[in-house]
Amino acid sequence: MSVKPEEFIDELKFCIKENDLVKAKALIQFFPGLDEKNQTKTLLEISRAPDEISYPCLVHIIKFEIKEPSIKKRLYSLLIDKFFNHGELIVKYLKDPKVDNKIILIRIAGELQISDAVPALNDILVNETNVPTLTAAIRALASIGSTSTIRKIADFLYFGHTGLKTEAVNALSKLGGPSAINLLGEAITGETEADLLIVDKLAEVQDHYALSKLIQLLNSHSTSIRNRAIDNLVNIGEKAVPMVIENLKCEDDDSTILTLNVLGSIGDKSAIQAISKLLFKHPENPNIRFAAYEALEKLPSDKAAISLAKGLQDLEKQVRMSAARAIDKNLSPILVAGIKNMVSSMDAESKEIVATIIDSGADRIFEQLIKEKNFANLSIIHLSKNAHPDTREHFTNLLAALDQDEVVEKIMASTDFKDTKKLLTVFAVDDSKMMLRIYKQKLHQMGLLPVLFEFPSKAIEAMENEKPDLLITDLNMPEINGLELTKKAREFYRPEELPIIMVTTQSDFIGQTTKNRLDSKKIKESGINIVINKPFRDEDLKDALDKLLKK
Repeated sequence: MSVKPEEFIDELKFCIKENDLVKAKALIQFFPGLDEKNQTKTLLEISRAPDEISYPCLVHIIKFEIKEPSIKKRLYSLLIDKFFNHGELIVKYLKDPKVDNKIILIRIAGELQISDAVPALNDILVNETNVPTLTAAIRALASIGSTSTIRKIADFLYFGHTGLKTEAVNALSKLGGPSAINLLGEAITGETEADLLIVDKLAEVQDHYALSKLIQLLNSHSTSIRNRAIDNLVNIGEKAVPMVIENLKCEDDDSTILTLNVLGSIGDKSAIQAISKLLFKHPENPNIRFAAYEALEKLPSDKAAISLAKGLQDLEKQVRMSAARAIDKNLSPILVAGIKNMVSSMDAESKEIVATIIDSGADRIFEQLIKEKNFANLSIIHLSKNAHPDTREHFTNLLAALDQDEVVEKIMASTDFKDTKKLLTVFAVDDSKMMLRIYKQKLHQMGLLPVLFEFPSKAIEAMENEKPDLLITDLNMPEINGLELTKKAREFYRPEELPIIMVTTQSDFIGQTTKNRLDSKKIKESGINIVINKPFRDEDLKDALDKLLKK
């Protein structure tokens, strides 16, 4: 049934004058059929009406679909204006079962932060099934900021609808406080987009509770969650450092290692004292010592303690190399004198220290000591007999720049040049540059040709064009972890075509703890041939290589 706009407006005015709400609401059914100009006039007349006519008519209009954006905006503004000082009416209409399409009213309750509407909104969360209505209610409750609603909102973290999960995460992070943050943390159960969103929201909140929960996630069983937490803590930066430092006191070795990685990546010098203190206690786990020196390499300070030099005498080669890099970045006359004393003889320890300095690429130490007779002789032996060809080329170029041509001649005269084309190729993938240096040296000494990748994506690209004889990969890497890299490699090559060794500091991954054991069956299903744990001995790596390459 059509209606003439002029007659509609006149009839509406009459109903308002006569205070006839029934007829006014009956007329409003024709509102959607009016053009924009007359819809605007209608809203104007209703806004001028007495409250007992105006409010019911406006609420009645919202049940209809309004297509014109300008009218939607005008209606919403009018409702906001009307309800600004009458929150009790919003509550009344929210509770009224006869009112259809309450989404606009819910939005207004949130925008006006009407705390008396919280019980009605909670009832909507419990009884409503319409997703847009539930979405509006969650957002409104977050805007109002009532802590009494936290648990009801948290229920949607486990709701099947992805959009409602996202709304719940956003709402709880907005509400904040210990209860909301704890509930968000408890909801991280896997590696879904909702889980990763929670990690990002914790980083946005950045209060004490959120930072604490974010740091706890360094101990998550999920590689993706750990990496997301690390990225966020690094992005937060200096503000996070004091609490991250506190996490060095934790008893979980893996979490301590990741904490050291975070401190190194943030690069705030206030962490130096805490890391040095940790090293002074000489942690039993060499992976912690490795990570500590690696962090100190990224935190150069002219006040570095002489105790750094002790790292060159560590029993583990990986730790010694990490310490050498840290010393190189923190080099001082005192440190130079200390190292000079360490390599003053031709004994086995001196040989190992010189080899460590060279293999780690500690150029500054090398430059300071090359004029010392013992150091020069030990350098000649290592560079000609044991060093990787790239390392030998790097240091002979450095020696030439230092006018040490005589030393270069001795190195070249003692070198047995081999044909690398005949060597078996091993791809080594690790996000730690130090570990890549270690692989380069160890694999070279074992008669293999190492090809190194800091980024797994580059290794995948290379494997599409060339099959290596073996792949070594770390487990924990950003963006693409070792398991994901293995899965991708298996799209190209079967286990018998390309053996894969997984190397990890995560003791639980290989079943040494009770919290996330991966038995031999699961290892095989993942496409990994052998898992070895850092820090590995040369014998461990050689045995694995011999077995897989059938040397």
